[in-house]
Amino acid sequence: MTVDTRPIWWRAIEGNPPTEWDLAFEGLTGDELADEWGLAAAVLIARVRRKTGQGPTFAELFEALLPETSYIHPRWPSGVTRSARAQTMRLFRLHVAIEWKRRGWINFDTNVSRSLRVGRAFRQQSRQRQADRRDRAKKQSSGLRGGDPS
Repeated sequence: MTVDTRPIWWRAIEGNPPTEWDLAFEGLTGDELADEWGLAAAVLIARVRRKTGQGPTFAELFEALLPETSYIHPRWPSGVTRSARAQTMRLFRLHVAIEWKRRGWINFDTNVSRSLRVGRAFRQQSRQRQADRRDRAKKQSSGLRGGDPS
């Protein structure tokens, strides 16, 4: 029995993924930038939910974060069928989102359309930012009321 060592998101296409695809996946999920991308995804999800009452689709999320003109959006090798492209892109996005979910930036229900929502790390960071803002406002207002009149 042979084991397929290719990334799970590339298995609809023959051969190994081009280096630029591996680099794109690493750029979105690796320790160096995954938290930045996850936070950006959560901000976008929060904005869409506030505006529409439901989460974006994976396609909408990734199109907003990584339009096809983006430097990180890799090119397709020649000869890849439309169905293989669609399956590969769906799996690529899903596995990127799984990493962001593991890190707590986003959350979603499997096989439920528009279930993308912010994760616990985003909520904690948001609450901390709000508390910091309140503390600064309190300090400023108490400084104005009881401060030195000179």
